[in-house]
Amino acid sequence: MYTVKEVAEILGVSVHTVRYYDDQGLIPGTKRDSYNQRIFDDMELEWLFVSISLRDTGLPLKEIKRYIELYQQGDSTLQQRFEIMSKQREKVLEEMENLKLRIKVLDRKVDHYAKLLAGKEDEWSHEYMQKLIWKGRKKNEK
Repeated sequence: MYTVKEVAEILGVSVHTVRYYDDQGLIPGTKRDSYNQRIFDDMELEWLFVSISLRDTGLPLKEIKRYIELYQQGDSTLQQRFEIMSKQREKVLEEMENLKLRIKVLDRKVDHYAKLLAGKEDEWSHEYMQKLIWKGRKKNEK
């Protein structure tokens, strides 16, 4: 069993976050000890980890709670839970593609300035940047 503080340390979040997620019903099964303090087992730790992970992907807390409620209803909600996770996965993959594009811009800028600082010539490639711009625009039009 883990205390709020231990859970916070394990997951790298604040004690406030652990309490808040529990208060919002995002950690099913939380128990209390004889001093009425929250205690968590491995399953609750896992629920909190999943809830935080989903939130970090941009899924609203309301939707996370809905997912948990569906889970608690049993196998009759498998399709709905699958759809929630699939939709969120697609959003994250799209965000990853956008981040890859941005890292290319940063890589080119860092390389450009590193060469200049080392006293080397570097001709800025407007053609390369234009390709990145249009690649990003095509993704945004989808």
